[in-house]
This record gives sequence, C-alpha cells and structure tokens, in this order.
Amino acid sequence: MKKEIDKYNWELDEKTQNIYDNLCVQIEKIFRHCNQGSYKTRERYEDGVKNFAKFMADVFKKQNLNNIKPKHLYAYTEFMQDVGYSTSYITTNLSAFRFFYDQVGNDSSKLPNNNKLGVISRSKEERIGDNKAWSPMEIETFVRYARDVGQERYGDMVRLSSQLGLRLHEVCRLDKGHLGQALDEGKISIKGKGGIVRDVQVIDKTLIERLYESTKRGHKVFIMDGVQTHKVIKNIQMFIYNNQDKFVLDKDKQLTFHGLRHFYCQNRYKELIKSGLTDLQARKIVSRELGHYRISITEIYLN
Repeated sequence: MKKEIDKYNWELDEKTQNIYDNLCVQIEKIFRHCNQGSYKTRERYEDGVKNFAKFMADVFKKQNLNNIKPKHLYAYTEFMQDVGYSTSYITTNLSAFRFFYDQVGNDSSKLPNNNKLGVISRSKEERIGDNKAWSPMEIETFVRYARDVGQERYGDMVRLSSQLGLRLHEVCRLDKGHLGQALDEGKISIKGKGGIVRDVQVIDKTLIERLYESTKRGHKVFIMDGVQTHKVIKNIQMFIYNNQDKFVLDKDKQLTFHGLRHFYCQNRYKELIKSGLTDLQARKIVSRELGHYRISITEIYLN
C-alpha cells in the first residue's frame, strides 16, 4: 500500500527539524517587526516563507536565509511543481519570499522572475489544476496536431519528454552533444536546476537519431539562435494550454507539459516492477531518473 504524502506538511528528521525550527525563529522575528501591507497579507507571506525555509532546510541544510542564490529559487520552484502545488500557490510563495528578501535588506529585483523560473502568471479565468499524466493517445494526437499547424518542434519536445521524463527547461537545454551521447552510450547526462546531475536511460533512439541529423554541431536542439529560452518555454506552455480541445480526451482534465513526467514515471515504474524489482527499488530508480530531491515525491506521480 502506498504511503499518503502530505505535500504541505512533510516530515523531517530530527536534525533537519531543528534547522527548520531555527529558520522559523528568524522569519518570525522579521515579520514581527514588519508593518508593510495588510495583516492578512503578512500572515500569508510568513506562511509562504516558512514553506520555502522548510525546503531549504530539507534539501540544502541552510542555517539561515541571508545568502539565497538563484539556484535555490529554481530548485524550490521545481519542488513545488513536482508535488503539484497550484500555480496560484507557487506565485504567492515566490512573492512572499521576495517580500522577505527585501525586508532583510536585499534587492529582490536581482532574483530571477517568474518567467525565468518557468512559472506562467495567469488570470483567475485561466486557472489550471494539478498536473496529471497524459495518455499515449493524447501524446500522439498532440504530436499530429502540432505538426499539422506548423509546430512540429513542439510535438518533438512533448514526445521526447514523455520518453525521458525531462523537465521542460531540461528539454530546452539539450544540444547536439547530448544527442550524440544518447546514440553512443544509450543515456543522456542531464544537469537539472540546482546543479544535480543524473543519467537518463534512452531506450527508443528513433526520434533522437532524426533530431541529431537535423541539429548543427554546437547548437541547441530546440532553441534557435538569438531566441531566449524562457520565451520558448512560455510559448509551448501556452500552446498546450490554449489547444486542450484538440488533444485532451477527458474534458474535465487539464494537461500541462509537466504532466509528461507523470506519464514517464508511471510507465517506467511499471516496467521496473515487471522486470522483477521491488516497489522500493523501482521508486528509487524512477526518483533518480526524474531528478527528484526526495523519493517520497515519486509517490505523487504514481497515484
């Protein structure tokens, strides 16, 4: 039986809990002497900063929040997306940290904005639900539709992510060297945000062979010269969002690019179980291949 994961209140070991408790003392001290904004806003922001602090204690073992770097925000944003926080919750928590960052004498304008972090700001009419796995037919239908409207590149990005479990920004970073490694070694070494490097097994090389032939040496696979990566990320996210009716089978379901990692996780897990591995062994492998910080996050993908 799979363990239920509380994404808002996950457990920490004793040492990490002590680190987190000390961070909370620092946070409470700052907010206690802050009068900016309404009481309700300050209360919500304090809660958001504590969520960030818990992640920092768990993953980076940070003793204080004075020296936060862009890599920490990138990693935190990935974590929130991985566990299925809503876009609204993510953007509010990021705003909360920027507020806190300014309160302790730093300049939040120097931190990466939401676009660079891979978070799309949406109006309340454009709410999007939790990430869900795509079905094989939805992937195939999307690939055909993208090709028919002159966006074959988007179809290739979706298919590649479904085969390798890559995050969108990781797909965008791929260059010809990565494809060459896949063809020669049967794996791709991926450096995720936060600097964690993992090897992803490549089973089907058909798409990679085609992309290798069409990509110039030293060039990115999906990012054309002079085009900013974050714009490509936002464009494909909005293309998927605006064309749900063209490929989504369940009209009550909202698909996102991130849902392709759910698809990969569920299929890869089944393959490993079928090969004779235990549940724990399979989850460890899938967690490593997805580039997660904690094995428990994988449970969310498998539910």
